Amino acid sequence: MTVKQWITGTVALGLGLIAYGTLANAATATNPFDSGYYQATKTFKTHLYGTAQNITIPKGTIVQARTGMRTSKVGQDYQVGEMDLLNLNYSLRKTWPRANAGGVANMSAFNKSSLKAVAAPKYMPIQQLTASYTTGAVITRKMSQNWSKDAWLTVTTDGYVAHFAALKKANTRSQRKPDSVAKVTKTKRSGSTLSLYYRHHVKGVPDKQVAKTGKAQYRLTIVTKKEMTTNGDGSSLVNYINFKIGGKNYYTFYNMPN
Repeated sequence: MTVKQWITGTVALGLGLIAYGTLANAATATNPFDSGYYQATKTFKTHLYGTAQNITIPKGTIVQARTGMRTSKVGQDYQVGEMDLLNLNYSLRKTWPRANAGGVANMSAFNKSSLKAVAAPKYMPIQQLTASYTTGAVITRKMSQNWSKDAWLTVTTDGYVAHFAALKKANTRSQRKPDSVAKVTKTKRSGSTLSLYYRHHVKGVPDKQVAKTGKAQYRLTIVTKKEMTTNGDGSSLVNYINFKIGGKNYYTFYNMPN
């Protein structure tokens, strides 16, 4: 299988492998070919898969990225990698080109020279990544791979809580405007419990009003369960990380089907 075929299949699935996200303090990644959180050290352009155009990543932007895939070209090994851009705030993504037919447009080439490994932002529910694509970026009420039927929420890598309605077409998810979004203004973490605070209610998200004024009027409580949740069997077996959010079960992909 060529790198191009591998990437195409992976983007179509919109899934990825990830190590279980502990709630301990994350250490800064030290291996430049590990997957994890990276920050742009300068503004740069990179190709957006599923389109014929480049996009701009501003300096300081934090993204999830996967590297370390090796293959051979003209008898020599070389390094390739990708950034997962689905959990960037919509204000950055709204001017990006739309996907071609069958494209997803939520991943791009990994520009190692323009990104540095950083610790996970304290507001991210998943702290440690080893081979992530959309894991953690798409959190749903159902254990389902059917993106066209499920509403979802995300905590963006640039610090927003956003909720999205169910889609009619799966390949439009990356360009979708959120129904509601709020900037995280305060974060608390205690054991497996993460509390995110923001100014106003996010429609579709089970947050709770805890104050009547100020920047921390609403609180979203995310509890990460210790055990994986498995759905399906054989070739359709998929593992999920199980969250309790506002007391309700939510799930995010842990791995691709076997």
